[in-house]
Amino acid sequence: MQQWLPHANGDVLAFLNRTWGRGTPHPIDFYVAKIDYLARFFILIWAGLVPTLALFNYRLGNPGNRSPLPELGLTLLYAFLFYLFLIIFGSEESWYPIEKMLNYTGKPPFQHRVLLLFPAQALLYVAPSLSYLHAYIFSQMVAVFVALWAVKRFSALFIREDLAFVGQFLALLMWAPTIKYYTFYDIAIIAVYALALRFLLTHRLLPYLLVFTIGTLNHELTLFLVGISALVLFGQIKLPKLAGFLALQLACYGAVRVLMFTLLPAKSAWEGGKPALNINLFLHQPTQIVSSLGPLLLWYAIAAFGLRSAPVALRWCVALLPCLAVMTFFVGQLNESRQFDAFIPVGVALMVCAIRAKSTATAPQSQLNPTGYTLAGA
Repeated sequence: MQQWLPHANGDVLAFLNRTWGRGTPHPIDFYVAKIDYLARFFILIWAGLVPTLALFNYRLGNPGNRSPLPELGLTLLYAFLFYLFLIIFGSEESWYPIEKMLNYTGKPPFQHRVLLLFPAQALLYVAPSLSYLHAYIFSQMVAVFVALWAVKRFSALFIREDLAFVGQFLALLMWAPTIKYYTFYDIAIIAVYALALRFLLTHRLLPYLLVFTIGTLNHELTLFLVGISALVLFGQIKLPKLAGFLALQLACYGAVRVLMFTLLPAKSAWEGGKPALNINLFLHQPTQIVSSLGPLLLWYAIAAFGLRSAPVALRWCVALLPCLAVMTFFVGQLNESRQFDAFIPVGVALMVCAIRAKSTATAPQSQLNPTGYTLAGA
């Protein structure tokens, strides 16, 4: 947006900066940059919102029209918007150098989150002339398409299947404010949790276990799925079987983590000093926490409207949120909203439940019982 100002890098902006600076700690170009950021952000959101609402409203009134082409078009649009958000608002930072990650020389805890390194390395093997950044973007687009498919399949548990595409757009809305710097694993976390929770809530425990195990190669916070599965399955299956299933998950998780520490030795599983850093942020830089977590809190407040109509099993999944908050305080940073990406599928599902409750045309085919959700055959 600076290019719209006359002599933006010359005398006019310098004069305005001096004049403005007498009454504010920031020069005027700071605010110009903020306005530019928000303008680009909301233009991208609007580009996805308009066709999403158009198709959603059309299908509400025409439930028999289920051509896959409009949904395919929206999926491609959402993927393109993911890409634009990534390249416009993300950046490579010194603490997460892509080249080092692809060469397995990253620092804890990043060096053991390897799943999305594989497609990037495959691309570099086929086309060695490409840059590390190109390989990174390619790996993220793989993660984006899997995440969009997984979120749609998860959303279809709670709304008519031909309307489940709205969950994809909601996932984009929740993820977009969290992008700050490039990582190989954040988008894949959404895919892993959406797939794992779909299989868990439909009692497809073998596919769930496969996703859980593979997902641990992407990020170690799959450990929280063990607790979520205990809550969801308690009373649904016999206690000995439940205990055995929980033990099997822990064994798979432990095996993957031991494998990672064996192949890529590290002195620690995470970076220390995070509680002190977060306390300092809370006491001396609270605006950083508010600006980072504020958009998420807004989405969580909207998602809360879906709790009343959500099935019991989905309500149990909300327990993931305090787990992520505690983890962030002890081993993460409260000024990084990306720490909560794993909750995106749950938040999306709750919002889909709220939409279903408000749109009576979507209720008959969803066949969800908000007080006694039966998982068999879902």
